[in-house]
Amino acid sequence: MRKWVPTILLVIVLIVGWVYAASQNYFREEEAVQAKLLGIQSGDIQSITIHDTTEETSGTAASSTLTLENGVWQMVEPKAYPLNGYSVSSWLDALSGANQELAVEEAPTDLDKYGLGTDATRMDIKLKDNREIKLAVGGQLPADDARYVRVDLGPVVAVQTEAITSIALSRRDLLDTTPFNMDEINVGSLEWEGEAATWMLTSTSKNDAAEQTWTLNGKTIEATDAKSLIGKIKNLSTADDVRKASELKNSVPRFTLSVEQTVNGQQARDVYRGITVPSEPDQIWVITPDGQWAYAMDAASLTEAEKFPDTIKASTTSSEESSSSANDETTSTSQTGNEQGAR
Repeated sequence: MRKWVPTILLVIVLIVGWVYAASQNYFREEEAVQAKLLGIQSGDIQSITIHDTTEETSGTAASSTLTLENGVWQMVEPKAYPLNGYSVSSWLDALSGANQELAVEEAPTDLDKYGLGTDATRMDIKLKDNREIKLAVGGQLPADDARYVRVDLGPVVAVQTEAITSIALSRRDLLDTTPFNMDEINVGSLEWEGEAATWMLTSTSKNDAAEQTWTLNGKTIEATDAKSLIGKIKNLSTADDVRKASELKNSVPRFTLSVEQTVNGQQARDVYRGITVPSEPDQIWVITPDGQWAYAMDAASLTEAEKFPDTIKASTTSSEESSSSANDETTSTSQTGNEQGAR
């Protein structure tokens, strides 16, 4: 038995060593690191041109160029349209963060079969070091979970559809489509003067108050109603490209909205104007406070926002009437009980 002791000890040592090595992942192959599609950081990008081959061009440019100027992204073509800063930032992160799943064909000769011919979505990306990258997005792979993509004259690769959804954006996906720039938390008052209604919403709370209290035309309303009204106006958006306000001739005033709010610790007051023009009597345009841009807005949505205070008033009045009726009924019951007691 003694002669087996060294062998047994060796086996035990080997087993313990194997268990320890396994616990430290010594036998596990390193996971392959996915290759980045573009191999750049978002901060490397200086400008991007989007070539939209699907847009009906009827007088509208089919390409848009965004460029970084003094640390701020601007659209310079087809016009200096206002941009949504959050959308642009997310888009740049998506471009730099996209992975290529696999190489489909190293030296493609027939790009049309991948949807990478004339119908491809194309972008020209210029970097701060003056390098240029040409990105083409084609059709779906048979599995329908990825798209064919080509960078410059490189191979055709597959990129997940989810990533492409964040990359292949149109000009309108990047525009600021909401003319009313306000934050429910910072708004102190709204004053609407229009053809269909005139009203004033005001916060009566101090800056250090735990919860805001609101009045509508001098009468107290629920904070939820006030927030709903502010949100209804703030979230109004356009489905069209904005226009230069100077292009709208012979305009007719429709309403004004004055917004007072706290911006960076300072009190600010912005005035938005709603107008119509004789050539488009059913279209309401909202002019931004700087007077530069005009947003084509849905008349029905604007009218709903304009008359929304009426629903608040009706609701409040209804509640007051219900409360009053309940009090009257309680008083009547009490009086009846007193009369019966006296008998």
